[in-house]
Amino acid sequence: MAQGHSSPVLHPAVHRLTGMDRHTVTVDGHRLNVFTAGTGPETVVLVPGIPDSSAVYRGQIPGLLEAGYRVIAPDLLGQGDSDLPAEAANYTIAKDQERLWAIVDELGAETFHLVGHDRGAASTWAMAAHRPDRVRSYVALTIGHPGARRYAAYEQRQLSWYMLRLLFSDAEDWLRSEAEGEGGPWSTFRWWVGNHPEADAWIADLERPGAVRAMLNFYRANIHPVHAKISPVPGFRCRRSESGRRETSTAASNRSRARASGSTATGASSGCGAPATSSSSTAPPR
Repeated sequence: MAQGHSSPVLHPAVHRLTGMDRHTVTVDGHRLNVFTAGTGPETVVLVPGIPDSSAVYRGQIPGLLEAGYRVIAPDLLGQGDSDLPAEAANYTIAKDQERLWAIVDELGAETFHLVGHDRGAASTWAMAAHRPDRVRSYVALTIGHPGARRYAAYEQRQLSWYMLRLLFSDAEDWLRSEAEGEGGPWSTFRWWVGNHPEADAWIADLERPGAVRAMLNFYRANIHPVHAKISPVPGFRCRRSESGRRETSTAASNRSRARASGSTATGASSGCGAPATSSSSTAPPR
């Protein structure tokens, strides 16, 4: 059930969206925090990644509202002001998708434009691929099509080493420690995120009991060889589009399905060859 609140309670020193309506949507007993604003005829859903919350989009939301869109900005489970359950099984990509569908249904967004960053992209590729009748357009930031991993060069695989490191039982203590970086509390975390200017805000958020474990649970639920249950996403093959441009078979299929359903745009797919990935400055390199 969604409940509106005019004055969100903010954690000190932690980024939170302001000037928006706040809702609580409960799915499978877990409370999800969602911010909304705007009354435009088209909706944009902004899904955050690690180590962010919905506040990562605070620079984009004013422009979207000015352009006439309605905005829905959820905190995924374990992020922001959403619940922080301890069990890793709650953090699978498939469960992220189920909760996101519940959010848009609860808030009455039959069709919408979808943006996902980092974890938010990993959890939304399949939504765009499987439901072009509802997802009018799709933007993936920092995470390319899941099928692109098979083409990843050695350099890209090196950049993804940290996902394996975060599976170790001591990962929480490691991030808080001085094992890497310039020393002091959380030195390794600061080093991991490249001494990002928002590190202090992220650390303030992660200081909450259970917050680091919740962040790590996403990796443990989806990367661990025993627990990984990633929803399948259609693959891609190179072909020529109607306009003569090279495109993926997924893009062509989604365009046809969307046209049949009356949608004006499709879930996006990257081009042929090495699949493209949009850029972002707020997450560790993939």
